[in-house]
Amino acid sequence: MFKEFTLQTFTDPKGKLTPIEFSELNLFDVKRVYFVYENKMDRGGHAHLTEQEYFFMSAGSCICRLHDGNEWTEIKLVAGENAVYVGKMVWHEFTAFSPDGVLNALSSTNYNPDRSDYIENFNLFLENV
Repeated sequence: MFKEFTLQTFTDPKGKLTPIEFSELNLFDVKRVYFVYENKMDRGGHAHLTEQEYFFMSAGSCICRLHDGNEWTEIKLVAGENAVYVGKMVWHEFTAFSPDGVLNALSSTNYNPDRSDYIENFNLFLENV
């Protein structure tokens, strides 16, 4: 399962502020936050067995490609405009980063370097979804 969220941005003479209220998301307990930037190639390209994530751009934009086992969905993520929740067993990849693009992730798990939670082969993902 995945879900797109519209973000509310407040603008005043000082600039812009976009809050993300964890209590309103009510998706999972956040265990880890990470961000990727200076992207020279696509990111992601996997699904998780248990991890859930919430992605948003803090600068720039990118294309989020999602596959739920049946079909592809593309969502353009734009800083201050939208975010996407990606549940377990959803293939996700990020492409077409703007030069200033900074992708942020809130994760339901701590990082496990053995990658036992990852399915990194798309055909294997389709067999198991």
